[in-house]
Amino acid sequence: MDGLLEVFFRGREIETPSPRTVAGLPGSTSASVEAFEEQRINDQVHGFVGSGAQEPVPVDLRNLRSGGRWDDLLKPGQSVEMLQMLPTIFKNDPPVNCGAKSELVGLSCAYGERYGREVFSPAAVAKHLELSRTFWSPSKENNVLDLVISAGSRLIIVGDVHGQLEDVLWIIFKYGPPSVTNQYLFNGDLVDRGGHSLEIFLLLMSFRRDFPGSVHIIRGNHEDAQCGIHFGFRSEIQSKFGFTDGGAIWNFCNNTVFPLLPIMATVLGPLTGGRRFGVLHGGVPVDCPGQNGPVSLDDLRAVNRLVPTVQATIPEDFHTHVLFNLLWADPVENADSKRSGNHGRGNRFLEPETAAFCERNGLAFVVRSHEVPKSLRGAVSMHSGKCFTVFSASDYMGSTGNRGGVFVSEVGKGLQLKEHSALPWPELAKIFTTAEVAIPAGEERLQEADRLERQYFSGGGSSEGSPSGGVSPRNPQPAQTANMEAQMQQFVMERICEQKEQLFGQFRQQDREMSGLIPKRQWVQVMMQQLGPVCPEVLTPTLLDRLATIWKLKDNVGYVRFLHRFQIRGPDDDANAPDLMREASGLRRKLLDASSQSLEQLLDPNGDRTVSRAEFLGFLPQFKIDVPSAHAGALYETMCRFVQQDPLTVDSAVLCLAIMTRDPPPVNQWSPIAEKIGSEIARAGKSYAYAFRFWDADSDGFLSLEELQQGLRQLPATQHVDMASIEQFMYYIEDMGVSNNRISMFEFIRAVAPRSLAMELHETMLKEILKRVWLCRPALQTLLAQKDPRATNRVSVDDFRSCLEKLNRELEQRGRPILSPIQVASICEVASRGAKTVQYDRFIRGLHVVDAGLTA
Repeated sequence: MDGLLEVFFRGREIETPSPRTVAGLPGSTSASVEAFEEQRINDQVHGFVGSGAQEPVPVDLRNLRSGGRWDDLLKPGQSVEMLQMLPTIFKNDPPVNCGAKSELVGLSCAYGERYGREVFSPAAVAKHLELSRTFWSPSKENNVLDLVISAGSRLIIVGDVHGQLEDVLWIIFKYGPPSVTNQYLFNGDLVDRGGHSLEIFLLLMSFRRDFPGSVHIIRGNHEDAQCGIHFGFRSEIQSKFGFTDGGAIWNFCNNTVFPLLPIMATVLGPLTGGRRFGVLHGGVPVDCPGQNGPVSLDDLRAVNRLVPTVQATIPEDFHTHVLFNLLWADPVENADSKRSGNHGRGNRFLEPETAAFCERNGLAFVVRSHEVPKSLRGAVSMHSGKCFTVFSASDYMGSTGNRGGVFVSEVGKGLQLKEHSALPWPELAKIFTTAEVAIPAGEERLQEADRLERQYFSGGGSSEGSPSGGVSPRNPQPAQTANMEAQMQQFVMERICEQKEQLFGQFRQQDREMSGLIPKRQWVQVMMQQLGPVCPEVLTPTLLDRLATIWKLKDNVGYVRFLHRFQIRGPDDDANAPDLMREASGLRRKLLDASSQSLEQLLDPNGDRTVSRAEFLGFLPQFKIDVPSAHAGALYETMCRFVQQDPLTVDSAVLCLAIMTRDPPPVNQWSPIAEKIGSEIARAGKSYAYAFRFWDADSDGFLSLEELQQGLRQLPATQHVDMASIEQFMYYIEDMGVSNNRISMFEFIRAVAPRSLAMELHETMLKEILKRVWLCRPALQTLLAQKDPRATNRVSVDDFRSCLEKLNRELEQRGRPILSPIQVASICEVASRGAKTVQYDRFIRGLHVVDAGLTA
């Protein structure tokens, strides 16, 4: 086996870190973020996909639009011409950047809705995709592909490319076009993330048609209806063809093309002694229901692969769990890693399990893909050379900075790792315009490609340490570094939004004086304690220090303001959209010097001593408080929940508005006295507003110094305070608002209300109207897609509401907070924008976290 390792890595030992467990490089952290998101989505979706038989959606490919400018490239005999022209067609496309901006998954193609006219029409694409029926037999015997590589031929094994057509074109440029003597095996995950998943399939199917036996494709976990909904392939198809034609093509891919793909391959020829090796996308299936010993190839040939999604596993069913794990599982090096976490990515497998699988099936080792090596190299070796991971999408998602890799396999020579960094579209267009890409590639082509990579990426020019002569790992470019930073910042912001209530509780425990401030070192400690276990491979004190600088946090962090700055917004809200807490704080400032009479008249125009929801919604616009009615209604409900009243009394409404602020009142020597006053008022069973009115002897709506003196002398705690101290106390109260020798109701309540009360209101305010939907958006999107089998991206408001209610029932069963009826109605209002239908994909993908502190 040592000799085999030398063949693999040409005498250079590649690091063998355990995937997803070794952090350090910025790009490896970026890959960990992607894995975290994938697992989070999978954990949610699994509960809502359903199980058992999956009925295919009827697909009508007739009457699709035709007439695309480049449709002729899809005709027989045009595969080489298509290869030559693709870089020119897409030369103006942006680089993939969905790592930093997750809303861009599947959308890195610049044509948008013009695609069907200016590139390939939906009719031509559909006809081309129908070749899948002739390429792959639905028979279970074809679950496993048996390849034999003869002398004079070679096999190039390509890992995940994830819609990054630039990598596929660059790989073919470096190693030559597919042919019967230069075969390619794509090991799944051709789709999602990048914006050119479709063209990758079209190109590979063209070569397979024109040169039979030249291209082989194994199904990955992303060639799946559920993954495509969440990770970009559906967005890509619909952005290119619209919802009607795009829906038809999307359903044909999920119901016909993807299920026909084989799920594993064995390869004979490259290894000496007649040994075979296996190629599968995810991993060795272990711990499946009813499993007794290692899975055999016969077990795999008994699996029903003809399903739109492998996530619809049947409880206690061996074969559906085998299929899921074959496409999803990851290797680990020790039992602790195997046991840790909730494995939405499948059951992790250890070295003995890999060895047992290989021994049972007569395999020397297995080659898999599915994840970026932590070393950022093109491949990684694990399990004592029994398990190799190859990943081919270089600078994955535009933020990882990794090299892409392929394994080149020739008879008697084992496998050789070759690495690359794909050039961007403009450079590819120049090269493919002048180069003879149709001829087989030799060593000269490989050297020229390596020279172009070194020249473009300015990595220093040294070929040491890279099996193919490139720089390893690829040195980050300025834009790439910025993307990494943006991805990390966005990731932490989202975790803060998820954990706001818990963070607030931890911050508050550190703040004994309830000043709303904690030292930055304690801020780092709390962040690590609360968020660290959620994302251990991403969050570090160093990252938090860097973010604290970006966020301009002071040495004493105002944690109430800090938590409120990160907010969940809807699809129609940008970073400058109204901030509910900021608007409420602005309202408080406008009312600080209002008389109690005018304040009560504004809040309670009918004089019944209550403030109804309608009265509150009518009250806000009078002060130009710019929040949508749904958000204003949610604020009213928050206040009702806080004081446990519905409707609110006038005094309770005034209390909430007076203490609602992003910055608690300052702490000084008068704070304890103010607290005692508030406590004695509460002990007497009176509201703070009632005490203010009672002390206001002349009923002018304000307290004068004399009225304050008389009021304080009625209380045991302050009955002996001298006049000088009362004057100082009045200045303290006026510091809450306007210094004009009189005290308003708002100023009084803000001063005497217990600080703990304000903190409780802050905690309640952290529960945003869209948070529950945002947290559960993968599950909600899955439920809505089930209501929309033709992928039109529209459901009725009633269907949208029923999906929210179903989500509520699931949350309730799990003991999680649920949406109130008012919140459900508000979310329906936001999502539908007053229409009878909801464009649900737009709504869910439009939910995003912003840093409102940037515009504060």
